[in-house]
Amino acid sequence: MTMPDLPEPNELPVVFECAGERLIGVVSMPNQPTDTGVLILVGGRQYRAGSHRQFVLLSRRLASADFCCMRFDFRGMGDSTGESQSFEAVDADIAAALAVFKTHCPHLKRVVLWGLCDAATAAVLYWQRTQDPFVAGLCLVNPWLRTETSLARARVRHYYVDRFFDSAFWRKLLSGGVGLGASIREYFSQWRVARRIARADFITQTLDGLRRFPGALLVVLSGRDLVAREFMDTITAAEARTESQTLFAMPYHRHMDIPDADHTFSKSASREAMETAVLEWLEQAFGCLHMR
Repeated sequence: MTMPDLPEPNELPVVFECAGERLIGVVSMPNQPTDTGVLILVGGRQYRAGSHRQFVLLSRRLASADFCCMRFDFRGMGDSTGESQSFEAVDADIAAALAVFKTHCPHLKRVVLWGLCDAATAAVLYWQRTQDPFVAGLCLVNPWLRTETSLARARVRHYYVDRFFDSAFWRKLLSGGVGLGASIREYFSQWRVARRIARADFITQTLDGLRRFPGALLVVLSGRDLVAREFMDTITAAEARTESQTLFAMPYHRHMDIPDADHTFSKSASREAMETAVLEWLEQAFGCLHMR
């Protein structure tokens, strides 16, 4: 079912500085805003509109429910100046965006960082490094915890298993459309890589941040996305090694699967399901704190 067209909120373009560079953003301001805002962090090689305008549509959906939103271009992306930064090196960009968000929405008492892919990881890393008390929530969509080892493990556990039960694969194999020898060699090559021990500082920091974060947390995972499966594989393995409490056992820590969604929610139905999950979680975690 397609969502009806939403009324456009008051959208204010903002220009601000970070490390001597000029960053560009857009603040979506409802008529009766709550005291909780959402800062949207853009992942990958995208800018503030997002693939198929997903960040524009998300901002407007949340603003229609009275949550102020801001989306912006990191340094070197979109209309912002400077050299592009790794997701591991955007703490200054996030801090600058939060400052200008507060300036234009002075009624805000707290903010939720929303991020897709490596921007979701950047959100956790920002909190882990700064312990910023203004950040009361993290909304992480298909977070990026990839290493060469994790990718190989995900391929072995998910991609090759799925192919084994895929009738189209067997038809192709029996008709000669798939090279059996090459497929076997590829599998064992990935299996050898998967046995390695992955060491990545950003993963250690991200897992530490997730364990220690005291606020509300929502993780949204696409069913048709290898990045999402890598994330859950990494979380499950980390919890097994440390025998720690599951990440989603804490109050207002939620995990939502959207089975038919791809990485960027390119179909309107999956995008709307993601937006609904985010909005319901915001209302549950912060609804009682709203200031009208």
